[in-house]
Amino acid sequence: MPDNPKQPREYDAVLGGKNPPPVDGVVLGGLEGAKRSFASSDENYRFLALSQLINYRQEGWDLVIQALKDPSKRVQLAAYKLLRDISELKVKQAILEFNPYRFFECVYTIELNKYYDAAIAIHPDGKTLVCCDASDSSYEESQRDGSIVGGTYLDFKKWDLKTGKSLHTINKTFATRMKQYPEHLTFSSDAQTLAIVGFQHDKTIITEIWNLNTEQLSHFISGQPLGDSRIRTRNTITATTLSSDGKILASGNEAGHIIVWDLENKQNIDITKGHLQRITSVAINADTNILASASYDKPIKIWDFRTGSEIYTLVGEDTFDYNSNRVLLTISPNGRTLITSDHHMPKLIRIWDLRSGKEIHKLFSNTDPLRCFTLSADGKIFVSCGGDINIWNLQTQELLAKLPDATSVTISPDGQTIVSYVGKFIQVWRVP
Repeated sequence: MPDNPKQPREYDAVLGGKNPPPVDGVVLGGLEGAKRSFASSDENYRFLALSQLINYRQEGWDLVIQALKDPSKRVQLAAYKLLRDISELKVKQAILEFNPYRFFECVYTIELNKYYDAAIAIHPDGKTLVCCDASDSSYEESQRDGSIVGGTYLDFKKWDLKTGKSLHTINKTFATRMKQYPEHLTFSSDAQTLAIVGFQHDKTIITEIWNLNTEQLSHFISGQPLGDSRIRTRNTITATTLSSDGKILASGNEAGHIIVWDLENKQNIDITKGHLQRITSVAINADTNILASASYDKPIKIWDFRTGSEIYTLVGEDTFDYNSNRVLLTISPNGRTLITSDHHMPKLIRIWDLRSGKEIHKLFSNTDPLRCFTLSADGKIFVSCGGDINIWNLQTQELLAKLPDATSVTISPDGQTIVSYVGKFIQVWRVP
């Protein structure tokens, strides 16, 4: 005889059963009993009913989905936790429409070696957190010929993103004639490639590209010796970015030049005299051959990095001079949207359609300078940091939540975990 889903099951409390009823009344069994509890005006009854309703599949799931909009945040959160791992289409859709970021907490903190910029990223499998930071020591040795050999020690580290358990640490040396700590640490979004930029003792700019799969140095790009202070200033690298797959490196310098490298074929693609002053940010999308650049000379320019040709210069809708002399840039994973920061008051984040070059939306950030942007893998969740971390729904332009201050931030592929870095601490945020 087939089971009747509306009859009591082994996990139900029933009249006449072995389990005693609560002191303030009798609990009806089966789906009907759970429904009655869920309809109660008492938050505690609705909360307890969820763990029963989830077992009744379709009919029970419908009620748990309703609980995502319950007046009680406690009930909302309980419903979310019960539903988030169910693959049923209607459940997944309900989860997509829910805002879990309101409930994010720091689930663990990792302390690094010292107060210094660190690069953080999450592996595309969503299971591994990776980081590169300068260790607390370096070395240098004078040679008989008067030269100096030395380097900065770097730590490459991996943790289990769920538990925070350390998985692996390796120590490498950045450069062989380093003068100081690296200036820029940049991960590709797939967390497999790391670009490190710095200066050697002979004042030559160098860029090292590390493959995090093999844990080996894959490319070494030695730049022009900087020479006297005027030339050194002009050629100092001021911004770097990697394509999502780590195959293309773009950088900008103090003189306003943009340099693009094809790392797979080990060749320079283009050197563009893009701006008149210092490059403050570059962003790239290899699938569409699009590169965006921002500079102290104010225009934000869009390029075809394969040909070096300028496509257009962005023009905002406002009547005032919308461009700032400090701008951050990021391009959505599908290459259709550009996001830019603006250091006017109030701080603005602008969203552009890259196909038309038109500004389509504005987001109003906090009053502190913006330091970092990142997007979820599907391009729907946008995270900015500078002062507080702001989490946005890019489609609706809704501010979903705020987290404490950070200098850099990254988000897991599924958008359910955010990792921030400030001082020498990495913090991992999610629904506990």
